[in-house]
Amino acid sequence: MRAVVPLAALLLACLPPAAGAAAPAPYVQPSQWLTALAQQRLAPGYTTLAGRVDALAEALDAACAGQPEAAAAARERWREAALSLRALSPLPFGPVLETRVLRRIDFWPTRPAQIERSIAQYAAKPQDTARIGLSARGLPAIEYLLFDAGRASLAEDAAACRYTAWLAHDAAAAVHETAAAWPAWVDGLAEADAERDAQLIRDGINILIGSTEVLRLKYLEKPLRHRAGPPETDAWRSGAGRAALTAYFDGLRVGLQGGEGLYGLTAVMRGRGLLVLADRLDTQITATAAALAALPEDFGAEAARPAAEALMTELGRLQRLLAEDVADAMKVTVGFGESDGD
Repeated sequence: MRAVVPLAALLLACLPPAAGAAAPAPYVQPSQWLTALAQQRLAPGYTTLAGRVDALAEALDAACAGQPEAAAAARERWREAALSLRALSPLPFGPVLETRVLRRIDFWPTRPAQIERSIAQYAAKPQDTARIGLSARGLPAIEYLLFDAGRASLAEDAAACRYTAWLAHDAAAAVHETAAAWPAWVDGLAEADAERDAQLIRDGINILIGSTEVLRLKYLEKPLRHRAGPPETDAWRSGAGRAALTAYFDGLRVGLQGGEGLYGLTAVMRGRGLLVLADRLDTQITATAAALAALPEDFGAEAARPAAEALMTELGRLQRLLAEDVADAMKVTVGFGESDGD
């Protein structure tokens, strides 16, 4: 006998959703999240970065050839490349980890003594670059050579100029290698099964926890709290320190929240019914962004200490929320390693 459906139930089924009722969040697989992130942010971002490092190398070549105004152009090209890099560095997914590009182009804090020794080493044997360590390479090393007020300008130091130009070409080669690897990595995500998706969410959450820790500890707490004398923060020589912090946080926020037409971790969470927790994460991200917005340009100054401490506090809360509540709700074991850029 066919079941009889009450008339009231039929009428209710035909009614539109109640005003203000939220539509159910779509179920977003980790592979969908990272595919969107790679296609819309990371792949084009590394292509842009490659072009900007190429432009930096060209400007440095011109400076070493004695062209007027080339050094000023090189400094501007450095700022453009450095901020592009800083927006990408909190999202070391896929080819970024496979090529270890951040270790090669973003070693920080800089080590001036090692950079100076490497200038002499390169001048003596320019074909023997394999022995030049990572601590003397990359964009932070180029910043030291372009902007440090305590050393001779590149126009006055031909050996340093040639070395700086080589550093830019070396960084460009590394970035181009990574930029070319994105299509194959994205294609692999299309074939992700349940086991692969589980690994992707574990890696993704751990990377975001680790990047939050890097911003709080490496770029703020260590230089501000644990140095005698004036703090040497990221990009302090070029005057781009606060802009670098902002670019890093903006990149981290994309991984956490996505953007227009772009999934973030919160979309993955909402698809699993973690609506309240995703809202809490959104609220904490907003609080952290507000603390960053209140940070003065000269955030290493003593007068800026309360604002810097407030930002570190909010970043600590964000990290704990990710490492404890989010990881637990998503059944992820926390075990992120060291920053890929250190």
